[in-house]
Amino acid sequence: MKKVFIAFLCFSGFFGARSQNLIPNPSFEDTVQCPDNAGQISYATPWYSPTAGTPDYFNSCGPTLVSVPLNVWGYQYARTGNAYAEIMVYTNGSSDREYLQVQLIDTLINGKLYCVEFFVSQCGISSFSSHTPIAITEIGLLFSSNSIISGTFSILPYTPQIVSPVGVYLNDTTLWMKIFGLYTATGNERYITIGNFKNDTSTDTITVANPGTFGLSYYYVDDVSVIDCDSIVGVNELPNNSTNFNVYPNPNMGTMEISYFLNSNENGVFEVYDVTGKRLMNYVLDKSSTILKIENKELSAGVYFYTIRINEKIVKTDKLIIIK
Repeated sequence: MKKVFIAFLCFSGFFGARSQNLIPNPSFEDTVQCPDNAGQISYATPWYSPTAGTPDYFNSCGPTLVSVPLNVWGYQYARTGNAYAEIMVYTNGSSDREYLQVQLIDTLINGKLYCVEFFVSQCGISSFSSHTPIAITEIGLLFSSNSIISGTFSILPYTPQIVSPVGVYLNDTTLWMKIFGLYTATGNERYITIGNFKNDTSTDTITVANPGTFGLSYYYVDDVSVIDCDSIVGVNELPNNSTNFNVYPNPNMGTMEISYFLNSNENGVFEVYDVTGKRLMNYVLDKSSTILKIENKELSAGVYFYTIRINEKIVKTDKLIIIK
């Protein structure tokens, strides 16, 4: 099991076809019917609540109480489409929690590296409620082999493999915040569960608006994805001399070295691309040296791709992981 906090954007079009997302109904657009009341997450099939909690399902086709962008807990447009889910992750004075759970399209494979992400937005001031909005840190995603079912509102006693960074409050009520990571499967994982798995004492909180009658922490959730990282890149077999070039360390924090060897008739270039195919960095490899040292503070945490071109021909390409 491996937990790394990195930024990841779903990729298409530059190195290969977009990989399959193992999350069914990832942006909650598919619905058996429009929501008309609170607590109807099951309308966004096949998502459901694994506990006695009642996560909400908001869709622009519903009445104002459960609509998009305006609803009972605030005002937010869907990140994708016209719908999203909502969960309660903290209440001031109790240990009540809500979680979202769904079965994956396929079972994870032992040893495979998966790119995981989902987006949250803190619910803000609502004309329907006089609560005090509270922001927390460390909302997480748990992989499990079996569904986790509880008949109470209590905290699920598990440790999620993917969590938002420690000490970073998820307090944006305007933009969608990405929670992301890499996960190496142990095999047989078939379910994911999203929520706050920490008890009240361990949950860091801040008040983000004028105090109301009681403190609550609600978050909208949208665009959940679990993708086989190895299948993101569709690169043809490269020439044998690709072994003459190495990037280390990888992962790194923006400081790295490229070791290489060039013949006298070869011109080399090291390039870095984001996952949409946009070139971000371009360095000429000096023939008089065998090491290129790079210190780039502008690359944010994330998965990138690098290529090495010799005489305009790609001889090597691979993933580059930046951690911060």
